[in-house]
Amino acid sequence: MFKKFLTLVFIALTSLCGKAQEFKAGAIAGAAFSQVEGDTYTGFNKIGIVGGLYVNRWFSDTWAGQFEIVYKQKGSRHSPNESKGDYTLYKLNLNYIEVPLLAKLRVNDLMFEAGGSYGVLIHSSEENEHGTVNSIYPFEDYEMSGLVGISYRVYPRLMVNLRWSTAFTRARKAYGGAFDHQKPVKWLGGKFGQYNHSVSLSVYYEFERMFEN
Repeated sequence: MFKKFLTLVFIALTSLCGKAQEFKAGAIAGAAFSQVEGDTYTGFNKIGIVGGLYVNRWFSDTWAGQFEIVYKQKGSRHSPNESKGDYTLYKLNLNYIEVPLLAKLRVNDLMFEAGGSYGVLIHSSEENEHGTVNSIYPFEDYEMSGLVGISYRVYPRLMVNLRWSTAFTRARKAYGGAFDHQKPVKWLGGKFGQYNHSVSLSVYYEFERMFEN
């Protein structure tokens, strides 16, 4: 299933990039600061990398649509604080291939964006102060997220992007997953469980100039 997913994404990217007169393409590189809501820890303490490619098309001087494929590291992290009597260590690594689809609004050198993303989990690991955690409740293979962000054009081919992402679907049932039938206790009546939440800061480099003089 995962190989078929990547094949479809690759075909879509190459097809769009082939129409250079209509589409612009570029590369993405940055960092993601993540947490997992529902794991009892707070703070965007897990730092991971973001990298990939994007293709967009401008429908007017103001509006555009953008399609991306990115590798993104999410998860959670809690470090001991011995001065406060906290000896708990927790590390959760969740690595995804994500395909965001965005609508973009340009206002001078600023660009506002909103959309959704479909992600496929390709690797997961969990660790505490005792070593590797082998949970009997696995992580979900797929994830749907909502995205909003803002970009600033630094140079004609270079933009800096700040993006906020929250998952609509859970990464995993709550601890002791037998309680999954309970009344929803999370965000707008969302399902009971653990959800990814991240903020990313990235650089977008355009292979062809997007902004015409």
